Amino acid sequence: MTRLLEPARHRSDRFGWAGWVHAGTSGAHFSEQPIVFFSVDVCTGLAFDARRAVDFTGEFSSADETVAKEF
Repeated sequence: MTRLLEPARHRSDRFGWAGWVHAGTSGAHFSEQPIVFFSVDVCTGLAFDARRAVDFTGEFSSADETVAKEF
């Protein structure tokens, strides 16, 4: 992953913490309110095991639940 900009974060009184990172082929976003939420976008021209990527992301982040959409 090639990071295009430094990771950014912001704290709002209404929504809590939010942050994001902009990358050339992927990206990530998280927020605290109204629910704790994060998203990870993986874009590649190479073959990879999407299920393995989802499992790794869930385990790495200690997520209670992961939902994925492959297209």
